[in-house]
Amino acid sequence: MKITKIFPYLLTIGLSATLSSCSESILDITPLTNNTANDFYKTEDQVNQGVLAVYNSWLPIPASSNWYLSEVRSDNTHEIEGGAQRDYKEVGNFTASSQTAAFQTAWSQLYAVIYRSNVVLSKVEGFEFARVNQFKAEARLFRALAYFDLVRYWGDVPLVDKVLSIAEGKNALRAPATDIYKFIVDDLTFAAENLPESYVAAQKGRATKYAAKALLGRVYLTMAGYPLKQTDKLALAKTQLAEVMKASSLFPIPAVYRDLFTVAAKNKHHIFEVQYLSGGKGLGSSLPSEMAFQFPSQWSPFTGGFEGQVEPALLASYAPTDARKLATLDSGYVDTKTGATSGRVQFTKFLEKGDATVTSRNDYQRNFPIVRYADVLLMYAEILNEEAGTPPAEAIQILNKVRADAKVAPVTPATKAEMRLALENERRWEFAGEGLRWFDLVRTERAIPAMTEFFRSHDIPMANGVTNRDLLFPIPLNEMLINPGFWKQNDGY
Repeated sequence: MKITKIFPYLLTIGLSATLSSCSESILDITPLTNNTANDFYKTEDQVNQGVLAVYNSWLPIPASSNWYLSEVRSDNTHEIEGGAQRDYKEVGNFTASSQTAAFQTAWSQLYAVIYRSNVVLSKVEGFEFARVNQFKAEARLFRALAYFDLVRYWGDVPLVDKVLSIAEGKNALRAPATDIYKFIVDDLTFAAENLPESYVAAQKGRATKYAAKALLGRVYLTMAGYPLKQTDKLALAKTQLAEVMKASSLFPIPAVYRDLFTVAAKNKHHIFEVQYLSGGKGLGSSLPSEMAFQFPSQWSPFTGGFEGQVEPALLASYAPTDARKLATLDSGYVDTKTGATSGRVQFTKFLEKGDATVTSRNDYQRNFPIVRYADVLLMYAEILNEEAGTPPAEAIQILNKVRADAKVAPVTPATKAEMRLALENERRWEFAGEGLRWFDLVRTERAIPAMTEFFRSHDIPMANGVTNRDLLFPIPLNEMLINPGFWKQNDGY
């Protein structure tokens, strides 16, 4: 993903497109220094830049969605404080409302991805160069990714497959979740059929057919679980994941587990990852600062911001030999400049310690994995287990391969229930900090019992307990007020 080629003026596309219906002649004059969507997209290179702008729109999502709304919502974190500018405690303790700013932020950013994707799809029509279908596929893959988060967080949401006028936007209905999932599947299927298997070195980081297939497998597996419970989708998920596994040589596992998450390892191991670049170019990540509480000076001159802590039960659950613990968490430090000490455990999975190129707390450069090969393996093992009466040998073998890569001893679950729990735990250890835990709990119908136990163990009062209401978020208030009374709020809010 060559994000360094995304020109700043592409950011004007959003505003200019909404004004395209204005007919006054003065508005038809094109400023020489401010290109719009209507003036752009004249050449293959310009279309490519528009596609890269779609990639660029995903840069804030790991913080606003994977972290704020998924990881913080789950039992991987314990929110002990609340700040005036952050909503950790409200999201994590299930006390958030439609006015919680984190919901509006994620909603707006996800629809910004959809908007940019729709702009590209509308502008690429009519071109005949060789990469037309690739560009369409990249835009549709990101549109699917955005809708996948939206439907899992909010259920029924507006289904927008084109650039809308203001009036059309105000009157867009919330489509049923089943329709959203069908749309996601259609987009990812097109992507899988039209993306290349790999790229030349200069284009590494762009979405491949294996990224689309791995994500399609994840979508099908989600559809098989709660709330849709379309168990026929398990076979479809299995087919997609099996095809990715045939290309395993493209996703080698390093000898040292921590090397999965270094700057030097960019685009070497993961199936698809968000590309970050430090150096004050506006292309960096804020995730390390969002996930951690405080850094010593030798790690970073910029502070963290997490008003919570790693869940003690997660910390205690790692095996002593598990390499994933030290790759994900740090348990204290001594600041080499000030002598200050801290024993607080923090998420540091995406912090490149001592990186001198970082210019601010929003400028870190470790990439963030959208989908990893270990995820494909564990999803495939889960499907094998669901298909059988007892855990198949192949499923156990796959589970133990993931454990061996993390330097953990093998296990031999004897029943389907034991295997389900083993896979749930393995996914928790493997993907802690990556924003998968909450979605895993929801789709396997484990969110209510797991979070009930979480709140009980921390003596956090829940007036009505954890219920199905808590499995969706409220539609942000600002969205509800755009056309008052037009949408019905999610139940319980």
